[in-house]
Amino acid sequence: MANNLVGKFQTAIWFLQRPRLYPQALQLARNRLAPAPGEKTRAQAIEWCRSRAISSDEAIERITGAPKEQPVEQKYAALFAEAQARVAASPFVMGGAGALDLLYWTARRLQAERVIETGVAYGWSSLALLLALEDRPNARLVSTDMPYIKAESDNAVGMVVPQALRAKWTLIRLADRQGLPRALREMGSIDLCHYDSDKSYAGRMWAYPRLWAALRPGGCFISDDIGDNLGFHDFARATGVEPIVLRLTEEDDSKFVGALLKPAG
Repeated sequence: MANNLVGKFQTAIWFLQRPRLYPQALQLARNRLAPAPGEKTRAQAIEWCRSRAISSDEAIERITGAPKEQPVEQKYAALFAEAQARVAASPFVMGGAGALDLLYWTARRLQAERVIETGVAYGWSSLALLLALEDRPNARLVSTDMPYIKAESDNAVGMVVPQALRAKWTLIRLADRQGLPRALREMGSIDLCHYDSDKSYAGRMWAYPRLWAALRPGGCFISDDIGDNLGFHDFARATGVEPIVLRLTEEDDSKFVGALLKPAG
């Protein structure tokens, strides 16, 4: 009980020091007081994901129509080695790399130029997407993220993205409900989106429809950690689009990524 109270106090102090995140603090409080009915559906979500999961390579071929040529970390080995060194030297522990090959090859093959992602952490997904957009003069990535709660990690967000790739990148340092509307206003129609931020059911069901509405016909919607609850399952059913579910690694049968291709025309 004492540790719980200390944790809540530390969270409150952390938010008080960041006025731009006050709306997110209020949203978190509302979610705790009145959680959405779909929040406690992890077991059902995991079962559904396992029943239809395919490998990352299979997902890339299904989405793009061709197999990946090589892993992105191998294609840009020196750059990723430098990024790993920066992470190793960092005092902050943030999220893992995720489905980088899926992001890179989907962005390349769909010839994406306008991309939005939510959730950055170290910036691994941002790095993969920016590499895919590198040779397209008009391409742009807009990312939204907020620092980890109770961590002084504000300046560490996106740390693996080298300066040479940042010209096409805009990082909006706000939570979804403040940052995503701004990103959508700046971008208009998008070719690809990657959702990796608020993993709650309520958060997904707020953000997913907004991203989907902005996605062009033929564009691709990608969401991480879809086994956390039935948010992706329910949204896919609402769109009427057949979902693609990939297992993030062969070793972990509880981490899944989902994708939806928006029908053309």
